[in-house]
Amino acid sequence: MPCSIGEGLAYSYYTGFLKPVLPSLASRLSKYPLVFSKKLFILIPTSGNLPSRLQDADSDIVHLGQTDALMLDRGGIAGRSYANNVYSVKKTQLVVDMPANLLTLRDIEMDADFPDFTEGEAKTEVLKFVAQLEKILLKNVELASMCVIVTYDDSTTKPSAALQKFMG
Repeated sequence: MPCSIGEGLAYSYYTGFLKPVLPSLASRLSKYPLVFSKKLFILIPTSGNLPSRLQDADSDIVHLGQTDALMLDRGGIAGRSYANNVYSVKKTQLVVDMPANLLTLRDIEMDADFPDFTEGEAKTEVLKFVAQLEKILLKNVELASMCVIVTYDDSTTKPSAALQKFMG
């Protein structure tokens, strides 16, 4: 059964990032004792446009630094480093990730070899990514308990406002 681009990207994000990184996240937060939650907040704008620096996209977000790195041998690279960014969102510390592989959708949209792949198609694939990631995480309750998927319409909502809904 073929899968869509968004669904494939969800599997890639899960197997290549979440599955190896989430189990050790809480133990890699030693530099941030005031962090609100030991969960990873996965921030997904529905446009698929991810800012290079989250703090540049929203003045209510301040980058505090990174977690201790997790070093793994993966994909032919010895000692691949995985670290997560810690932000202050209106004075609340959170670990936030934006799935960088979603930038592939923007790249396809801009590529002249794919003239039929429109902004609307990209948004549809982002939503398929989210649905598939949720479906994958339902099968792994332990990993699902270590993260929160935060999807938001970035044409009307700032990242900080989307995250605040989950900050209790």
